Amino acid sequence: MTLRHALTALFLLPPSALHAESPITITDRTVVFRHTGTDPEDPSNTSGYNFGPSVTALPDGRVMAAWFSSPSEGAVSQRLGQAFSADGGRTWGEPTILQDFEGAADFDPALFVAGKETFLFFSAIHPKLDVYFRRSGDSAKTWTEPVKVDQPNHTTRSNGIHLSTGELLVPLHLRGTKNGGVLKSRDGGATWTRFGAVVNPDGQGGEPTIAETKSGAIHMILRTKDGDLWRSVSRDRGETWSAAEKTGLTSTSCASHLLCTRDGTLVLTYNPGPDPHRFPLLIRTSRDEGATWGEPTLLADRPEKVGGWSICYPTLTELADGTLVAIWAQKKASSDVLYSDIHSARVTLGK
Repeated sequence: MTLRHALTALFLLPPSALHAESPITITDRTVVFRHTGTDPEDPSNTSGYNFGPSVTALPDGRVMAAWFSSPSEGAVSQRLGQAFSADGGRTWGEPTILQDFEGAADFDPALFVAGKETFLFFSAIHPKLDVYFRRSGDSAKTWTEPVKVDQPNHTTRSNGIHLSTGELLVPLHLRGTKNGGVLKSRDGGATWTRFGAVVNPDGQGGEPTIAETKSGAIHMILRTKDGDLWRSVSRDRGETWSAAEKTGLTSTSCASHLLCTRDGTLVLTYNPGPDPHRFPLLIRTSRDEGATWGEPTLLADRPEKVGGWSICYPTLTELADGTLVAIWAQKKASSDVLYSDIHSARVTLGK
């Protein structure tokens, strides 16, 4: 076979064959938490709607997942749940309550680890919307009481990061997808300062997700409503940010997640759109700090080809052996039911 014929044959391969050559492998799919009801009006349905998950690898080697749970989003009974895996995300233990302001809606947990400490950031309407954090020095066995950060009408979403310089960054945004920025701590989490107000030309910049690359640059990916993923970069540890620019990747208006592995690979999970479809959920990698992205691999899709499904709000964490654990929400909404489950999988990246 000539080279020309070989190349022609390659490009004529069906998509499934091309997908099989992907260096990204998805295994050990499981459900972290399954809904307990489907009627948002039923007062006994305390955990039918489970959304906004976060995941982190704890200092003791376990994996922790957190999410918010309620009959419907924003209910005053809404609280944060948690579950743990002792086998790298293959199986999950029984869920327990992580955080619950009585009579207030707790939501959008964001976990991250800095040395031996684990941080939980979350938002709550208590009585007005603000950001809070708690910290644990024993791998999430016990926690400090919640501390308000004094960022009214802001919410967190994506995981924070521990910079190579020792500083801490947590992404947050002004509610309504209006601008993205970070909270920064130079003193190990004792105090926090807000930096950045990143938007696209239409003034949108919601639910930012951040990662530090090998060069020391901090990359931020933003949710917008124009069908594109936008990026900004900070080269001074999160204090100033470049003008937002398109990544070249399409996306529905929904949260994405960005992670930099220990070997310097950027990993992005997102919904490609078109809007308003929040499915499928894709995963891509970049080995040149986001200049180019590899072909997508399917992380998850709706279980049946009918309306009402959302497969969205992913987060990732890296284990000691380089395996990634991904979690996300699988939601069903129709005229008569509303429910959502938290799913997970293990992800292996090829070299």
